[in-house]
Amino acid sequence: MLQVWVATSATARKQFPESFHQKGSMIPPEYRVLELKFWTVNTKPISMKEKKGVEGNFYQILPSDVKTDKGGVRGDFGIHKDANVPGSMGCIVLTPERFQGFEKEVTQLAKEGKDSIPLFVTYN
Repeated sequence: MLQVWVATSATARKQFPESFHQKGSMIPPEYRVLELKFWTVNTKPISMKEKKGVEGNFYQILPSDVKTDKGGVRGDFGIHKDANVPGSMGCIVLTPERFQGFEKEVTQLAKEGKDSIPLFVTYN
């Protein structure tokens, strides 16, 4: 394990137990997604400077389309900085300070030749 970052995911009204089966809610933990051992984060960012709510780099989370153990269909997740727009549609959103630390680590891993890193999602 490299590091643990505290983040948010989903809009406020979609942050409740088992909400990850619904579109627009939290990213599901991998053990609740059929045939998924772990999520993967690309270390090469996609620039979304013009996208309101992201306004910077976006790190894609794969697989992009999944089905949860209760039949929810989810996808199009990523990790990005909190650009001061309420909530997210399931992406992992970090405060600007935490995102800066995340980008520093991921940039170093990319320089070392790592195309992706595993991601394990946990809720408490």
